[in-house]
Amino acid sequence: MKKIIITFILLLTTLVNYSQCACCAGAGIGATNGDYNNGILTLPKKMFVIEAYSDFRSIKKGDAPEMDEKLLTSMRVNSFGVRYGITKRFTISALLPYVNLYTNDGSDSGFGDLIVLGTYSFYQKNNWSFAIQGGLKLPTGIQKDSNFDDSKIIIGSGSYDPMVGLLTSKKWDKLTINANVLYKKSNPGFENNYYGSLSTQSLSLSYKIKGEAAICTLDENDKKTKSNFGLSANLGYTGEWLDMLKENDIVDENSGHYLGLANLGATISYKKWAIPINFSEPIINHMNGMQNDFGARFRIGIIRAF
Repeated sequence: MKKIIITFILLLTTLVNYSQCACCAGAGIGATNGDYNNGILTLPKKMFVIEAYSDFRSIKKGDAPEMDEKLLTSMRVNSFGVRYGITKRFTISALLPYVNLYTNDGSDSGFGDLIVLGTYSFYQKNNWSFAIQGGLKLPTGIQKDSNFDDSKIIIGSGSYDPMVGLLTSKKWDKLTINANVLYKKSNPGFENNYYGSLSTQSLSLSYKIKGEAAICTLDENDKKTKSNFGLSANLGYTGEWLDMLKENDIVDENSGHYLGLANLGATISYKKWAIPINFSEPIINHMNGMQNDFGARFRIGIIRAF
């Protein structure tokens, strides 16, 4: 039986690592990155946000053998999400990815798993915030025969997987530090296979170059004059650990990893619009067994707040 091409793990780490928020450091799907550095972790009450991202990531040519199964050379993850502030302390969010896979012998695509999360900020004082996060990954992703060889493509896991996380943010005048940890427990999925639990950790530093938080405020009654234009820059580190996979109760020794990414990005905002841009380069590529290393990643998004 041919080995399954596993891609859903890459989708989840994309969502976790780069979910950039137009106005709040960690209100997106999973991670803090302070792209507009107002230091809050949830949306203002009754604020509604829609967002779309395109994430391109390369895969380095390495020692992994290519025989009947074609190796991926790159992928593009397009994701579409919504967020809503139930209260100023509680935000709900959902995000659905659509993936394009590329090999030297063709390409394929499909929808991945839907992620639904709730974020509750339990401490807000002196520009210091803490929040907890919990949610579920729903099995909306596909499993199908690939277009470029005789293996199967899995974009999703076929399982309901719980997620839990902790976020924190500290803001000064122009500077914000954000940190986040997130864990996803993987349950048996397609054909009762185990596709690996995942843990991510991130630390980022954001600097406000120009403007105030035009796209949203901490308080709707805040009378402080807001600039229509905003620009911020951020840099940081993200680590991700993936457990080894199991097919037919047999551990795949050529699966699982620890990956460390250095991130550099910026967010441009105008009124209720924002465009986040992020570039990442792996500085740690610890792949179990024989796997090709991950390469550079580039991500751009567009966000609209209501």
